[in-house]
This record gives sequence, structure tokens and C-alpha cells, in this order.
Amino acid sequence: MLMTGLVAVVQCFFYLKVTQYLESNHKPAWMKTLTRVVFLLFNLPMVITLLWRPDVVSLPAWFMVVAVYPFYVWHYSLLFLFLLFAAARLLQLPFLSLAWLWKWLSRKKNESHDARTVRVDPQRRRILRQGITVLAGAAFATTTFGIIRNNRFEISHVDVPITNLPDELQGFTIGLLSDIHSSIFMSRSQMEEYAAAVNSLNCNMVAVVGDFVNSMVEEVYPFAEAFSTLKASRGVYGVLGNHDYFTKNVEIVAREVNSCGIKLLRNDRTTIEHSGKKLDLIGIDDLGNPLHARKLIAKQVAGADEGIPKILLAHRPYFFPQAAEQNIHLTLSGHTHGGQIVFARIGGDVIAPARMVSPYVAGLYSIGSAHMYVSRGIGTVGIPVRINCPPELTKISLVKA
Repeated sequence: MLMTGLVAVVQCFFYLKVTQYLESNHKPAWMKTLTRVVFLLFNLPMVITLLWRPDVVSLPAWFMVVAVYPFYVWHYSLLFLFLLFAAARLLQLPFLSLAWLWKWLSRKKNESHDARTVRVDPQRRRILRQGITVLAGAAFATTTFGIIRNNRFEISHVDVPITNLPDELQGFTIGLLSDIHSSIFMSRSQMEEYAAAVNSLNCNMVAVVGDFVNSMVEEVYPFAEAFSTLKASRGVYGVLGNHDYFTKNVEIVAREVNSCGIKLLRNDRTTIEHSGKKLDLIGIDDLGNPLHARKLIAKQVAGADEGIPKILLAHRPYFFPQAAEQNIHLTLSGHTHGGQIVFARIGGDVIAPARMVSPYVAGLYSIGSAHMYVSRGIGTVGIPVRINCPPELTKISLVKA
């Protein structure tokens, strides 16, 4: 609801700005009419969906192209511009305050308090308009580009060193995917392509670390149909994510995920055997706080053979320190989408909004001999756009430390 309110404020702000510009520059009436029509076309669907939640799980591809994606390009481009303008104003505020104070202190006594001289610099205004036009064009172009490349995924190959790994488990492979977000922006055909790509990696085991759906329980059915083909010689396992709970029917989601062949570990532990050696695989439900995480992980580790390598599946990466405390060798997580919108990369770190929430955004992290891999995931949330952050499938190989 907060996001909807912000979008409404942004639309009102730009509508007023555009109409004021047209009036002050004496533009023809048809341009004013066109402005009203455009803003109405892009805002009426939002009002309709708020008043009436239609079934949008299986919208035809042509409708997505001509209606849904342009809607998101419009709203999120203007939202980005609004936030940029607001940030610029905040940065200007101290300097404007100092300038006003200086003028007030240096004002001559014989100046009239109400006298004001307004100087209009046409060249400055023209440059400002051109700058705003370029910035708006860049925002729309970037958002459109992010939507077009939304499903062009990468396959990462990662070696993870495991302390005291038996020779028989050297090279054991795990296929990792996360954050599918089955929805109108992740169709069954797209999910079938991802399932085929994972199968082509020929991993010993596959892990799906949550957010099978976006927010509606009916989204689980196309997911289950598409990913029922997943296969691995030592099994396919998964855990629930926060968006699976957003459906308020998490048991239905869990039932359908289990029935399609993905064995959910819900605060549970299982043993995987390979070449006569064992791996302990632990899976925990989506968690709320570090204290709860520590208790759940400790409960599953209690009584386990300390000599057996332990792998933890946990949707959120925030609880890596708690996993390391319990001598978990490898934690597999998702949730962050790798940032989804990444402004820049500095070494192994990223500059993205997600970085403000967690130090663990994407890739491999280590605490002592404990390691965690955070998948960028394959789906999106909020806005169907990925910028500088392509979807990811990962093939992890266990190697001796």
C-alpha cells in the first residue's frame, strides 16, 4: 500500500510539472489533451487492479508486450526520476540555505524588504530542459533494456573448499537455483527452459532455495508443472522462502512443490550418500531473526556426526554467522536477487539497494572454514527488471580445502 501511495504521488508530481510547462510556454491545446490521455492510460490499470484483483497468472504473451511491460516501464522510470530529483534537492538544500543567509546578512539598509529582481536566463533554462530530457530518455531506455534482458541468464561454476572432505566426495556437484517467483513475469515456458538448463548441468544434487511463487497461491501450479522435470542422481531438495508465505496458503504451496519432485526440508535434516560416503543436508523454513535461526540450526546439528560435511539450505543469507557458529560447512541461499538493480561493482562487492539490508548479496562468502553461496536467482520482484545483474544458475563443486 505504501508503494502504491508513492507511485500515486509521483504521477501527480509529473502531471503537474508537465501541464505547468505546457501552459507557461503556450503550447497548443492538443498537447495538453494528449498529456491527460497518456497519464490516464497508464494510471487507470493501477486503479482497476486495486479495486478488482483479476486472474493474471496466465496472461497471453502479446498482452504482456503491448500492455504490461510498457506499464512498468512508465511507472518505474518516473519513480526513478522522482527519486533522483528528490536526492538532488536534498543535496542542494544546505547550499541554498547558506546562499539565502548570505544575501540576508549582506542586504543594504536602504533596500526595500519586499523589492525583488527576477532575472530569467533563457540559455540556462534551455540547458536545464535539455538535461531533463536526456535524463528522462536514459531512465526509460535503461528500464526497457532491463526488461528485455530480464531472462538472459548466466551459468556460474564455483569450487567450494570443504574441510576434511572425503576423497569419494571430491567433485560432488550441486545445482543451485533460487527465487523463481512464478508469476505473470515468469511464465511456465520460461520455467521449463530453466529446468532444462539445470538438468543439462548433470549435477549430483539440485537445491532450490525458496520463493517458488511471487504472492498468489495459484502461481504454484505452473511452477510445479514446469519443474517436475528436474532430476539429479542424489535428489532434488528445497526450502520455502518469504514470498511462499506471502500467499497465506503456504501449506498448499509446500504440497504442490513436494508433489512435483522437490523434497522440501522444513526444519529437517536428511543424509545423502555418494560413493559410500555421506553428506548431511539441513533445510530450514524462512526465518525471522538471528536468535530463532541459531536455535533451529542447533537443533538440526545436535546429534549429527561431526565428521560428516554439513550443507544448509536457507532462503535468506542473513543468518550465515549463525550457521558458521554451528560448524555448517556450506550454506546455500538466495533472496537478494543479487541486488536485481546494481549500479556498480567494486571488487567482489556491489552498489545496490540490497546492499543496505545485508552484507551478503551475491556470490561466495567465507567465515573461517565455513562458506556460503548466495544465488542471484532467476526471477524478479516489484519490478520485472534486472540491470547489471543477470539471472543465475550455479553449478557448485565440492573440493578439498
